[in-house]
Amino acid sequence: MDFYNPNEKIRLMRKQFGINQSLLEDVNMTRAFISMMESGKRKISRKSSEILARKFNSIAKEMSININLDDEYFYRLPEEDARFFCENELSKKEITHEVLKEITAVAKKYQLSDMLINAYKINGERYFVEADYMNAFTNFSSSLGRCKELNRNSLQPYIYNAMGVCKIRRNEDEEAVFYFSQALWYAKEQNDDVYFIKASYNLALGYSKIKEYEKCLEVIERNILAKNISAESEELLKARILKANTYLRIGKKEEVLQEYLKIIESLKEDDIDTRSMIYNNIAEYHYKNEEFEESLKYIDRAQKLRNREFISIILDTKGKIFLKQGLYNEGIMIFELAINFAEEYKQFTVLVEVYKHLIKVYELIGDLEKVKEAAQMLLDTLDKDNIDKGRSYAIYKLIEISTKEGNIEESLSLLHKLKPILLDE
Repeated sequence: MDFYNPNEKIRLMRKQFGINQSLLEDVNMTRAFISMMESGKRKISRKSSEILARKFNSIAKEMSININLDDEYFYRLPEEDARFFCENELSKKEITHEVLKEITAVAKKYQLSDMLINAYKINGERYFVEADYMNAFTNFSSSLGRCKELNRNSLQPYIYNAMGVCKIRRNEDEEAVFYFSQALWYAKEQNDDVYFIKASYNLALGYSKIKEYEKCLEVIERNILAKNISAESEELLKARILKANTYLRIGKKEEVLQEYLKIIESLKEDDIDTRSMIYNNIAEYHYKNEEFEESLKYIDRAQKLRNREFISIILDTKGKIFLKQGLYNEGIMIFELAINFAEEYKQFTVLVEVYKHLIKVYELIGDLEKVKEAAQMLLDTLDKDNIDKGRSYAIYKLIEISTKEGNIEESLSLLHKLKPILLDE
């Protein structure tokens, strides 16, 4: 997109409407003065710009065209027009990637670094909503780079946290921990209490995902539970749930159920999302204790709340219970349904786990063809979305099957695929 000097705007606008300078004359603006402005010999004042804008708007209206020039259009310099364009477009609620790309090009051309920060940030947010976490991360990273150029530290807690969430959504948990740590550091430096708590929770979640449970609990206790946070705070509730989940993972059986039941008592009646997840987690607790009837009771409660976003996790727990009870056909049906939901909501961590459980069922019933089919489907999905975590498992299962089938050539081909993944781990 091009922007023009004030005098060029008059000439281009006249040509566009096919009019001469006399039609622009006004009580306070002679034809000779217009000629001098158009040739660049006289600077266009705000008052002259207002008169010119009114004249051109009126001429356009007579031709049934709405150009809607603002009063300062002919006063602004090209770089000011560029900023005006960027600010106006970025203020719109609905904005496409194509428009954001145009804004980015304009901001780069006219060196509007602050506009670039916002354009990249908004583009990152749009990609995130679309579950395109790779492009979201790239745009957040570009926004962060411009923040550092301008020493805009106030935005860095938000951007580092957003980058970490992108990483955790892509199962890149070790990298997520780094970005959450950075978000926490900048939040402390900026006295940003909101992102101190958000980053603390996410950092604890990251530690949990990489199985550093003591660090997870330490961050929760020190940075969240020890702070004077409102009892209705979303982060406080999430931290309590994560603490209980961590207790479940490290085998603190007595503390787990007690903590879950306390959380349920504190929930509002309409907090369906949290309630469904807690019911699922209680079901998981009873599942680990091989109390399958009690586990199914809580799974049914979770399902009745119809939380579509978390349904893949709930179905996975239900499938595992059926598997333990030897109900293989029912388990297969539930796992396949869970896979569909996990793919729909781009829940890659859940997706890999459900595929592992589905493959386990097929192995138990001796259906090697189905094992191969499931492993290939998992690998295809991870390849399509460029997800690394889980690929080594899928390839290993395919190697197992091809070896049992005596297909040495295919096994070697798969081993070549597996080698770079193992070397990177």
